[in-house]
Amino acid sequence: MMPRTLTLVRHGESESNAAKRAAEKGKRHPRERDLMRVHTSQRRLTPRGIQQAHDAGTWLRQHFQNEAKRLGGVPYSQVCGYFSPYARAMETAGHLGLPIQWRPDARLSERNWGDLDQLTYEERIAKYGEIDNLRELHGMYWPAANGETLQALSTRMWQHFHMLREDRQGADVVDVSHGETILTQRFMLERWLPEDIVKMMLRTDSKLSKEMLKEPMDRQNKIINCRIIQYTRENEGGGWGTKYCRVRLIAPSAPDDPNKNLDWRPIERRQFTSQELLEYVDQFPHFLSAA
Repeated sequence: MMPRTLTLVRHGESESNAAKRAAEKGKRHPRERDLMRVHTSQRRLTPRGIQQAHDAGTWLRQHFQNEAKRLGGVPYSQVCGYFSPYARAMETAGHLGLPIQWRPDARLSERNWGDLDQLTYEERIAKYGEIDNLRELHGMYWPAANGETLQALSTRMWQHFHMLREDRQGADVVDVSHGETILTQRFMLERWLPEDIVKMMLRTDSKLSKEMLKEPMDRQNKIINCRIIQYTRENEGGGWGTKYCRVRLIAPSAPDDPNKNLDWRPIERRQFTSQELLEYVDQFPHFLSAA
């Protein structure tokens, strides 16, 4: 059985995030090349990212204190933290300010971006622009220029989840990791199909955000820096089940904004009849005529 609750937190804005966004706007940072020489695991948060982590920590501390009062327990006595051993995730976890013990878990690391990892934005577009665009077409099966697919990342997540089921059944767990790590966790916990993860991937892609984020649901689901996603085994009536039945998404910098947050909702894990399966695959074209 999985932990009582599972809280996923994306790291705050990193220097890589800031440099990429600047380059996309045509304002390349003068130290971008120096930043790219450093392995991604050692890249730090920006001042904005630190503030985002503080905001997330404020929300989480209030949440766990309120839950202890509601359930009659001792605050933080059952809270366990795990973090990706990348500097930006470690830094985010530290700035949350939770009075708990944190444990590293390399399975929460960002996906391996292969040949793309240490290129500037301009170099990436010049050398791999066409390949990079396949990310939005092939989704979880895209190998990131000799790197890791999200399909491979899901294997790591199964191992992480197995550890949680074995060791943390009665706990409230906080995972601090990365955007696509969290996408993969959602893919597995909510039983998405590959096309669902592509849609969510596009919502997080800054270069497409203006086009994709026209509907409130898009803004509520976008995995912004320090986005909090919580799963619970507690049903709406107050009883506790054996698997996660509800999920919610919080934007810590604006927790009362209905356009950026999504309150508790039931997890609808999809099932199909045989006919529904055939109808679903009809969205994909045939390329060869019948013999």
